[in-house]
Amino acid sequence: MMLQDYERFTRSERKIVDYVLEHQEETQYISITDLSSQCGVAVSTVSLFCRKLELAGFNDFKLELARAALPARAVLGEPGGEITAKDPPATVMGKVLASAQDALNSAYHMLSEREVARAADLLRGAGQVLCLGQGNHSVVALAAWAQFSTTSPKFKTIADSHMQTVALSTLAKGDAVLYFSYSGATHELLEAVEVIRSRQARLILVTRYPNSPASAYADAMLLCGPNEQPFQFGSTSAIVAQLYVLEVLLSEFIRRNPEEAENCRQSVGKALTQKCV
Repeated sequence: MMLQDYERFTRSERKIVDYVLEHQEETQYISITDLSSQCGVAVSTVSLFCRKLELAGFNDFKLELARAALPARAVLGEPGGEITAKDPPATVMGKVLASAQDALNSAYHMLSEREVARAADLLRGAGQVLCLGQGNHSVVALAAWAQFSTTSPKFKTIADSHMQTVALSTLAKGDAVLYFSYSGATHELLEAVEVIRSRQARLILVTRYPNSPASAYADAMLLCGPNEQPFQFGSTSAIVAQLYVLEVLLSEFIRRNPEEAENCRQSVGKALTQKCV
C-alpha cells in the first residue's frame, strides 16, 4: 500500500516509506520518537503519515508491519528463537529460557550505574514513594512495593488509575514516583507526569526507550527491556528485565542504610511468623 501511494506522499513522508522498506523488521521494535529521529522528520509527520494510511496511529502501523512479516507457523517471536507450532515442550522450554537470559543480559548492559545511583538517592530522600505501572507492568509495580515495603514504610502502590491520580495529587515536594512503563508513551503515564511536575515531586522511570515522551521529564531513567514484537502485547521477558532492575535498585537502596532496612525487616519477619501454621 505504501508503494502504491508513494507518489502522493510528501517529501517527508517518502523518507518514512524509504526507511521502513529498508528496515521493516527494525521498525517493529522502535518508538515513534526513534522513527522520526531516524527519518529526520517531526513526530507529528509520522502520526499524519499513519492516518493517511487509514490507520489509528503508530502502534497500529507497527501491527500491520508485524502482520505482513509474521510467518504462517509462528506462534511467538522471542530473542531466544521463534517458537513454532511444531516445537516439542523441551524446545519451547529452551527457547523461553534463552529469551529470559537474553533479557537479563540486555538489561545489565542497558542499565546506567549513574542513573541507578541517582534513583537510589531520590528514593532515600523522598518522604513517600509511589510504585506505579499500567497493564502488565502494574504487576512489577506491585512487586516493587512488596519488596521495598519490607525495608521502609514510605513505599506504597495503587492499581486503580483514578486512585493513582488521587495519590499523585497529594505528593509533597521531593517525594518520588517509581513508574514502570515499557514504552514510556502511555496516556496514563503522561497524565501522571503532569501531576508529578505540578507537585514538584520526582519521577524515576523504568522504560525501554530513552527518547520516549515521558523520558524528557524523568529525574532518573533506568533503561531495560528486550525488543517486543507488536503482537506480544507485553512479554514475560520485559517483565523479567524490569524485575532485574527492581532488584538492583532495591539492593542499592538498602546499601545506603542497611541498619534501617534490617530493623524494618526484623519487624516484618516477626509479624509474618504469626501467619505460619
